[in-house]
Amino acid sequence: MATEQKRYAAAEVRDILRRAEQKDKPTVAAGDSTGLSAAELLDNAKDLGFSPQDVQTALVEYEQNREITLAEQELRQLSYRRLSTHAIFLTAVLGTLTVLGAWAAAGTPLALIMILWATLFLLQLRGALFPNPEALREQAKRRISARKLKESGKQLGSALASGAAKLMSLSAKKIDEGVKQLDK
Repeated sequence: MATEQKRYAAAEVRDILRRAEQKDKPTVAAGDSTGLSAAELLDNAKDLGFSPQDVQTALVEYEQNREITLAEQELRQLSYRRLSTHAIFLTAVLGTLTVLGAWAAAGTPLALIMILWATLFLLQLRGALFPNPEALREQAKRRISARKLKESGKQLGSALASGAAKLMSLSAKKIDEGVKQLDK
């Protein structure tokens, strides 16, 4: 009877309902898709009293944010790849110079160059491990814009080529018709 008198906070209610939902859920096969389509989401939100425009706006913002997050992950991966390439190359050069004994022959100028190079490597390491979130987000947005611009440029090129081919075909037909009329 004590549980009937107890009051549950919102977080506790969510946890209880989440547990109940998990127990009621049948096991989903690997190929089955679950969830709602955008249209189903809009219909359900409308039934719950949400404005369709607000839900559509939120859906677009969610998709844009997801796309930016994916682009940020790609940029981080590229940063790690550049860093590892730089580390391998720096290690190879240092190893080669050590094996060849170039340190003794070249002396201070070579050591200064290698110290500068190692400093640049450490700066790149810091940038890869601890990127500036705002700068990374802006770079991700620019990457998405560049990708969309490239795709739209390809589409425009194919549309222009197709249109030019159709225009030339029609022009050739008109010219043929004009020549036939002159021959008569």
